[in-house]
Amino acid sequence: MPSFRESLLTKVTGICQQLYYHRMALVQTQALVSESAKQDINLLIRRLDGLRKLDPFPEERDEDKQALDRLREEIDSAEGDQFAVQEKLMGWVKDFHPAPAEETEAGATEAPEATGAAASPAGIPPINQRMIDNLADFRAAIDKTRLKLMLKGDPADVAAYTAARNAFTLARAVYDERLKLDQLTPSNQDCAEMEKTFIPAVRKATGATFPGAIQAGADFISGKLFA
Repeated sequence: MPSFRESLLTKVTGICQQLYYHRMALVQTQALVSESAKQDINLLIRRLDGLRKLDPFPEERDEDKQALDRLREEIDSAEGDQFAVQEKLMGWVKDFHPAPAEETEAGATEAPEATGAAASPAGIPPINQRMIDNLADFRAAIDKTRLKLMLKGDPADVAAYTAARNAFTLARAVYDERLKLDQLTPSNQDCAEMEKTFIPAVRKATGATFPGAIQAGADFISGKLFA
């Protein structure tokens, strides 16, 4: 049977995952991914990192588990408001483990000691840095291929391209954060798939295949975020 710590962290991670996919569905309908959309999820990720590092961990209380169960049900309901759920989750985290510094009014930045701030480049594990570099290469490939296709007179469908690009932008923002915090460790196979499959597919894409190539990379990353 999982410990209280394991059970609680699993519940919080599950809610973060639900909020991420709700936000993903939203940004794919928008022209651009706003900075607040990325920071909203990453703020939760940093708070989750703080919970993971708590030692000692707070004692078990039934009301904590019940509060998280209610939030999971609320966001899954047809009437669930993802932004309201996020605010309630942040409120629960603050009550469960008050941070030494509050978020700024923009809700995007906390003091380093409060967030479990990302490690410096020298402190990032090599395999994580490899994936971070791959994400940057994927983004660069998107920009270069888009320009190439426009110059060739073979542009992609604008709506499909925008939705796929936004999906990758949000997925990359969250994956970068978790890699820098060393919350996730990609495998050599994960990195190789980015290098040998997803990045080349974007570079070689035609107007017809370009959005799908971007979306495939975004889906691959999303599948790794909460594994």
